[in-house]
Amino acid sequence: MIVHQHGIVIATVARRPDEITCDDLRAFLSGFVRAIDMTQLFEPIAIKGKFGFTGIVGIVTSHIAFHYFDEGQTLHFDVYSCKSYHLRAVLRQLDAFWRVESADVLLIQRDTGPSVRRFRYASGDLKEIS
Repeated sequence: MIVHQHGIVIATVARRPDEITCDDLRAFLSGFVRAIDMTQLFEPIAIKGKFGFTGIVGIVTSHIAFHYFDEGQTLHFDVYSCKSYHLRAVLRQLDAFWRVESADVLLIQRDTGPSVRRFRYASGDLKEIS
């Protein structure tokens, strides 16, 4: 069954810019794809830009992309897929690599309305906000 699930995470992370390489980010994206049970469509791309890092990987059902800003150690992370995935698995993987301090999370179900659910993530705990 086709769904249209879009997870958006905006997080403050403990991983510092000097702890990040483009090779590490490409490996992170490939591992992330496997961890949420998706199929990689093309090799991940990660680049260092003026304000931080940007990365993207295509998955058979859509894409995963991020922007990491050196200033404030802020991560903006998107997972869009026509195959369902578990939001907790997304946050576990993000936390394992980026060491998430706190995050605001939106889960948009575009196939049902759309409907939007909002969450807060901190200390390994994901809580829905009404």
